[in-house]
Amino acid sequence: MKKEYEKLPILDIHQAAYLNLNGIKPVLTKQGTRVVFEFPGTQKVFALIQKYNGNPSVNILDFVSHLRRLRSQMLAAR
Repeated sequence: MKKEYEKLPILDIHQAAYLNLNGIKPVLTKQGTRVVFEFPGTQKVFALIQKYNGNPSVNILDFVSHLRRLRSQMLAAR
């Protein structure tokens, strides 16, 4: 049986934007003065994080669009 975690906190907005670009929607939570992106702790998320760390090629306009959307959500959550 594969071990899954309830939620995986990510502080890196670029990594969060990559996951969002690949269809994984984060839940934004405030911890102190920081906003944390929480993703489900599934095997798909871990595989995408590993792929992100391998520096994949992505469509830059799509990535920047997701990055800007997450940034605006993050600022609104503060």
